[in-house]
Amino acid sequence: MTEILWIGIGSFLGLYAYVTWRYSGPEKIKRALRNAARWPIGELPENTHGRVVGRARAVDQTLLSPLSGRSCVYYELQVLDTDGKAKVTLLREAKGVPFLIEDDTGRALIDPRDAEITLDFDHETKSGHGDNATRVEEALLARHGQRTKGWLFNKVLVYRESVIEVGELVAVLGSGVREADPDGEPGALYRGAPPTRLRLTSSTRFPLVISDLRTTTGD
Repeated sequence: MTEILWIGIGSFLGLYAYVTWRYSGPEKIKRALRNAARWPIGELPENTHGRVVGRARAVDQTLLSPLSGRSCVYYELQVLDTDGKAKVTLLREAKGVPFLIEDDTGRALIDPRDAEITLDFDHETKSGHGDNATRVEEALLARHGQRTKGWLFNKVLVYRESVIEVGELVAVLGSGVREADPDGEPGALYRGAPPTRLRLTSSTRFPLVISDLRTTTGD
């Protein structure tokens, strides 16, 4: 009877862990993007929810990512404290600016504010016992009121960073409206009609979903 009870408890915990993982933020975002129909940017109608994929382009400004110093239009970083048995997120920082994505059919202006974003953490460094943090890492921690030192020794920290670089392939799920494109060229199919671009922003009903993962861009 005891053995059956433990098997039942183990099955329940396993199911709970799977459901928690499946419906966690990153997995939810990836699943939404994979399941959405893909549209060419120039063909997605106004106020139609769909997925578009294109190369990121700067509009007015770019950012420098804090850890790797890469030029980008969006970055996210995390610092994890791994001193204990489980990793604890010590801090998270994210920042973005409006940017364009474009394909062979058109362009879309993306406003990352309030978007649900999951990116590939492709830059990672560590500090810890006998391995002091760099000046860049120290400055990042200080900005968030954190220190590398524990009670006696350095904390064992992992610094992770992800970015959307100019030229990177990005998938965006959302809906928007068409507006005049100040930098676009008139399309031959429309006999010199003023060029337009798609503007995608988050709304209560349809928050933007953005990712650079290959499973979502189809690269």
